[in-house]
Amino acid sequence: MERKKRIILCSNTAFSLYNFRFRLARTLKEKGFDVYLIAPEDDYAEKLKKEFPFIPLRHLERKGKNPIKDLKLFLEFLRTYSKIKPDLAIHYTIKPNIYGSLAANFLGIPNIAVITGLGHVFISNSILKSLVVILYKLAFKKTNYVIFQNSDDMNEFIKNNIISKEKAKVIYGSGVDTERFNPEFCKDISENSIFKFLLIARLLWEKGIKEYVQAAKIIKSKYSNVEFRILGNFDKDNPSCVPREYIENLHKEGIINYLGFSEDVRPFISKSDVVVLPSYREGLPRVLLEAMAMGKPIITTDAPGCREVVLDGYNGFMVKVRDVESLVEAFEKVLNSDKKTLKQMGYNGRKLVEDKFSDEVVVKQMLELIEEILRKR
Repeated sequence: MERKKRIILCSNTAFSLYNFRFRLARTLKEKGFDVYLIAPEDDYAEKLKKEFPFIPLRHLERKGKNPIKDLKLFLEFLRTYSKIKPDLAIHYTIKPNIYGSLAANFLGIPNIAVITGLGHVFISNSILKSLVVILYKLAFKKTNYVIFQNSDDMNEFIKNNIISKEKAKVIYGSGVDTERFNPEFCKDISENSIFKFLLIARLLWEKGIKEYVQAAKIIKSKYSNVEFRILGNFDKDNPSCVPREYIENLHKEGIINYLGFSEDVRPFISKSDVVVLPSYREGLPRVLLEAMAMGKPIITTDAPGCREVVLDGYNGFMVKVRDVESLVEAFEKVLNSDKKTLKQMGYNGRKLVEDKFSDEVVVKQMLELIEEILRKR
């Protein structure tokens, strides 16, 4: 009896495999593949183990820059892949993309790299960026496909000669579960009560936190019936992390309402009127897609990744990057719109997700690539 084809899905957290790759993993399993999930162990590992073989990565440090530890990670990939003998490996996030791809290529294993965003490394022009570019070039030399969540990131890689055009594909995100994120979960747009804007993000400066706060101050000086909310965690390991005291002081002053962090954003989206992300750059902003799926208008920037999800005046408003005045203007457009207009924007956003960004659409596109690679093997 012929053994089933084996596919590895690898990321830098079990959390991301569970929350963003689970639909793909389940679909592959339903189609008769043996699916192995690989990531450092965290609270979500147990959930993964209930349905799939889970192999913990012991030497992956997300923010670590120690070459000795990264060498250990590469050797760990070699050992793991030699043991599993997969027919295909799919890597997500920077270290699996580099060291997992290198190991797969060394062993002659077909592989796909998924670039989920370029992060602060690519925003800066640092020595670290130059090093990462070199590592990516080495890692992707024999990789079958490199998938991007937006065309700006893809063009950046092609421009830097990291990959050829033939290897590059754009697939919009990891897909949104349109049943879980549903307008029926939502309260209606506020009427004769406080209008609520909500920013959901890791609390990093490049998410546009400063611009959001400055715009909030201006709007609150003109309008009394408006509230600016922030939901998100402090990523202390990130050099761009916003200081906790900064947010707490703004909360005390009543400029923003800091809601803390929650793994389930739906109740917070439901109780807000418009979801905002004034980010400098994204892969594809999942939180905006989730808000759109729940029928909420959005405000975001004309930045890579962000501009992909908003049609100005159709499902929300697009503002300039790092521009407080532009953000204030968008807030005022929303506040001066009637309930019917905002509801239509929310409906339009939901339709966009169903047509272009749902997990059903994304998984179908991934399956087509996977089947193409395995046919050639």
